[in-house]
Amino acid sequence: MSNTKNTTETPRLVEKYSTRHAVMNYYLVLMFTVFPLFASNAYFNIRHDKYYFFIALSGVVIIAEALLIYFAYYGDKKENSPEMTVSNGGLPTKFSFTDWAMLALLAVCVISTVFSNQSTDALFGSLNGRNNGLVLIAFYVGIYFVITRCYYYMEYVFVALAAGSAVVYLLSVLNFCYIDPLGMYAQLDAKTIEDFTSTIGNKNLMSSFICVMLPVAITMSVHTKKTMFRIIYLLSSALGFMALMTADSDSGILGIGVFLVVMLIWYSRRISRLKRYFLCLTVMLVSAKLLRFFTVILTQSFGCKTKEIDEFQKLFVESDIGFVLIGIAAVITGVLYIIDIKKPNLTLSKAVPIVLGSLFAAAVIAVLSAVVYFSCFDTETELGGFASILRFDERWGTHRGFMWIKSFEIFGDFSFFQKLFGTGPDTFFYAFAPYFGELSKFGDTSTNAAHNEYLNYLITIGAAGLIAYLSVVGGTIARAVKKSFSNPLSIVCVSAVICYSVQAVVNIAQPITTPLFILFVALTEAVSRNNTGFEKLS
Repeated sequence: MSNTKNTTETPRLVEKYSTRHAVMNYYLVLMFTVFPLFASNAYFNIRHDKYYFFIALSGVVIIAEALLIYFAYYGDKKENSPEMTVSNGGLPTKFSFTDWAMLALLAVCVISTVFSNQSTDALFGSLNGRNNGLVLIAFYVGIYFVITRCYYYMEYVFVALAAGSAVVYLLSVLNFCYIDPLGMYAQLDAKTIEDFTSTIGNKNLMSSFICVMLPVAITMSVHTKKTMFRIIYLLSSALGFMALMTADSDSGILGIGVFLVVMLIWYSRRISRLKRYFLCLTVMLVSAKLLRFFTVILTQSFGCKTKEIDEFQKLFVESDIGFVLIGIAAVITGVLYIIDIKKPNLTLSKAVPIVLGSLFAAAVIAVLSAVVYFSCFDTETELGGFASILRFDERWGTHRGFMWIKSFEIFGDFSFFQKLFGTGPDTFFYAFAPYFGELSKFGDTSTNAAHNEYLNYLITIGAAGLIAYLSVVGGTIARAVKKSFSNPLSIVCVSAVICYSVQAVVNIAQPITTPLFILFVALTEAVSRNNTGFEKLS
């Protein structure tokens, strides 16, 4: 008998598309199409509408998937299926770093809720919060684990996302021109009409929505192999850029701006991908001019009026600089397509992304240094329109500066236990109440959010909760970047995570757009676990 050890590994069995995968994909389609549009009474109950829609649909799916997994598991076990031995019924048995971070986040939120002085709001967030209580967080964790165990890539889900978000974008563009096909503006005063748009809510929430959905459409336009699907993604991207212009919110510009730079660096080595990136960029820049053309026709031919947009958005929509940017992007796109025809699959030197990344890092450092200088050392120089960006004080960012400064003071006054676990999920209102008098000088009588998600978590669920949350986001991004070299679907899904996380620095968590972000955290982790489907992308 030979003593030679057999080192041949058992081949990995590819899991077949099953009922539980179908249920998960149908759930995602509903969340990407019906959820953003769902509203029972215009804007008056919209946060609660989205909240209960997500809770109800996710609850049904969690129960359904648990039953499907249970019966599949014990059915396979009874028959001693080889698939059962290899993949445990298709479910990964090993917990990842992000899995543990999710459980840690839930555990911290439970502790924070139990010891909160406002237990009802900590649980539901329904009195003076934004429904971001323990219940919603528990559903986030529950749907995360279901998606990471039951997702199977089918491109129709992303096509549905592009189509569904395109409808939301189109409504935003129409609302920009005071065209209200759904009657969402009925019974609203003029100021509220200026701030609210589409079926999402105010302009900050619309920007948050764009920062989740638009990056996915852009990256799928780069990676899909199907021409018809690419056209759909490009059209959705064009409408998304129009909506970004009309949303008139700095958070959206910040998120999408950073995303576009990161993707430029990521795609810079492969000409086959870089050309499609610039094609999408050209289409989006053209769409800004089409928005201008559309509004001019309405105002001059039909006497309609439009809402105001900020100076930065005017660079793309109204200024001649927009035409220059279109020309530059179009020329680069054409050159890249010609290069790809003459030298297919050309890969550039690793130095290219390194140089681009270094330039981006230098620009970020320069901006931060300018903020420190004009905020701490030179507080007298007139900065004009740049003052709102470069000079941090209480008025900065529509008085976000005031809320951030006071939030750090509140945290500093916490007991050791509160520093660790906060005042309870979604209880920022109560922590900030002592400063409502000072807040009135900015025109507000109260607030229930710091307008910075990370500061909000620091106050409400403490340092332990913030560390757990950052671990979820950071772990998701790190693993996706590692996997994306072999599976392009990872970079598609993580693009939404990156973009949302950037805009969250100046925005708020709520059950209108944050559930979509959580879905992509889960999808990114699911894709990182399973390579199935990557061969369908380029």
